Amino acid sequence: MPCMPKLMLTFLCASLLPTMGLAQVEVKEIGTRPGVTLRFVYARAENPVASAVLFQGGGGNIGIFPNGSMRNENFLSGGAQRFVRNGISVVIPDVPSDRRSLDEFRDGAEHAQDNAALIEFLRQQAKVPVWAVGTSNGSLSAAAASTHLKDKGPDGLVLTSSVTKAPFAALHLVSLAPLREIKVPVLVVHHKQDGCRFTPWDAMPELVAAFKAAKKVDLMPVEGGREGGNPCHSGYHQFLGIEAAVTDDIAAWIKRYQAEAGR
Repeated sequence: MPCMPKLMLTFLCASLLPTMGLAQVEVKEIGTRPGVTLRFVYARAENPVASAVLFQGGGGNIGIFPNGSMRNENFLSGGAQRFVRNGISVVIPDVPSDRRSLDEFRDGAEHAQDNAALIEFLRQQAKVPVWAVGTSNGSLSAAAASTHLKDKGPDGLVLTSSVTKAPFAALHLVSLAPLREIKVPVLVVHHKQDGCRFTPWDAMPELVAAFKAAKKVDLMPVEGGREGGNPCHSGYHQFLGIEAAVTDDIAAWIKRYQAEAGR
């Protein structure tokens, strides 16, 4: 499919992947800041009830190739089809063209500006609420999008496997964003056996309590799945073996909240 301009966003490339009856996945690049572009995967639900930006953890450099495949697929970076099956359209961003990773960048104004472009893109595609969903380090990207962008930010947050202990710079504490200022609804999702020492389950009550102004805050404990590999990059931390079930539960919570709020 040829690349076409859309409103004020410049699409530098787009490719469609037929997915055997599943949602089509497009790869796009947009300008976000002067001289900076951002590549992302876009997957649209047939009749979306919500949209979401999915922020993977680590350094955020998931390595999106022009054909839609990725160098690093994990719970959120590989989650397009799971969310779309639940009626939620998604964008999954790579790092911007002026960065090799998102280290020491996720809580800054430039990252928020990049994310504002993604949120605006989704709002142009469908008149439905836009959620920011982050996992591990990506929880800070989601939370900071709300605190930096205010009314232009996401309509709600889902924070999964969030970092609450950070002894070195490559770890991004979710609390670097002023969580007490967040007013949108928040869902905190965490595996009770998360083996990553920087994302302990016992820190969750304090994290939930930090959202003083949020419209709603819920904690969703997760059990099951299996351990395997690096405990901070796989296993329970990334909901290994239960990715679909956890995604279904997140989507159900979003739909339930939107129904109660009349959205």
